[in-house]
Amino acid sequence: MVPGCSRSLAAWVNRSSLTAWGYELWRVRALSLLSGRPFPLEEELALMRQAVAPVEGGLFLDLGCATGLYARALLAAGAARVYALDCSPAMLRVAHHKARSYAGFVPLLACAEAIPLPDEALDGVVVGGSWNEFEEPGKVVQEMYRVLRPGGRLWVMFAHRSEGPLQRFLERTGLRFPTLSGLLEQLGEGGFRVEGRRERLVGFVAGTKVT
Repeated sequence: MVPGCSRSLAAWVNRSSLTAWGYELWRVRALSLLSGRPFPLEEELALMRQAVAPVEGGLFLDLGCATGLYARALLAAGAARVYALDCSPAMLRVAHHKARSYAGFVPLLACAEAIPLPDEALDGVVVGGSWNEFEEPGKVVQEMYRVLRPGGRLWVMFAHRSEGPLQRFLERTGLRFPTLSGLLEQLGEGGFRVEGRRERLVGFVAGTKVT
């Protein structure tokens, strides 16, 4: 286990090899279920790439990468290098296997609250759903700001808070469900110029590091 990372039930599940190998079966359907409309993965990836453009030749971080869906999409669009960070060795093994054809894929076994990269090293940071799993989101905001260059871009996709009993149960496992307004405020206070939108139970935020 990575020192300092969450010991919650949700984190434990994500460290399972079975979870890692089955993750993308869920992921390709996730936004359709959360939004209540057909929402193919290709649409999500296009929104992400647009938010952090230009991609070609850039250096990016897929934060809480799971199996590296965002990392592969950025590399396929011409990114020079994508650091894929996750605290689950099982997820990183699958991510590395799926990205084996990309020379610019760099796996990092670490916590989002302590990114092992130098200051102002990146053109963009993307987060695809893992925001709900971060134990100390305030620290994550500080770390994203630190590693981004002035004018660096940000993208976050997350499950939005609802009042349903399922989320209350999932919160007991260690997951967190912010509101769009709350996340926009947190990122704004952290030094980002942000905008966002919500589709039912899924939220999207695009931002830029303010110099």
